[in-house]
Amino acid sequence: MIAGVDEAGKGAVLGPLVVAALAAPDWGAVREFGRRDSKALTPRQRESLYDDIVASLPFAVVELTAPEIDGARRNESMNAIVAGAHASAVRRLVLLGLSISVVYLDACDVREGRYATDVGRRMGGGSSVLASHRADSTIPIVAAASIVAKVSRDRAIEALSAEYGPIGSGYPSDPVTRRYIESLLVERGPLPPLVRATWRTVSARRPASGQTTLV
Repeated sequence: MIAGVDEAGKGAVLGPLVVAALAAPDWGAVREFGRRDSKALTPRQRESLYDDIVASLPFAVVELTAPEIDGARRNESMNAIVAGAHASAVRRLVLLGLSISVVYLDACDVREGRYATDVGRRMGGGSSVLASHRADSTIPIVAAASIVAKVSRDRAIEALSAEYGPIGSGYPSDPVTRRYIESLLVERGPLPPLVRATWRTVSARRPASGQTTLV
């Protein structure tokens, strides 16, 4: 079998990082889903494809919350955290009893081979690992995994919005997200658990945190 892995929410300041892994017996099993990155699809297209994908293929989803990401960043880079989540998602497929020969990844490192080696080490072996940039728009099984990851994260953001009010997409470039963060910083109270406190968008305004920052 082959597997594809991708993530959604790596650069977000609010909400979880979501990684999805999919397995398929061959390329024919994923051909119908195309090779378009989830970001190139409308929400309705993603939802429709998501339903078809999870009904057709074994999949696993790993979600890291904002507090889990902040805690991990005390010891690891964000790329390393994503690599660990990629490996964890593949291990969950293996626990389903699947024998996976090759895993395809969207590389989170500028050096594709180094990233593949890191994920393979974290997986504990058993499969060949190939990582490439833009795999989510060139390799069908990675593109399908990107759809599962994106839809899963969108649903998580919807649930957080229902609890905390309008938070936007959770990315620092989103004006709604920025307004939400600004309102929290003005209030100067404890940050709710959907916020990645180590992101520069937040920590630059909270210098006492002493945390490593990213974006």
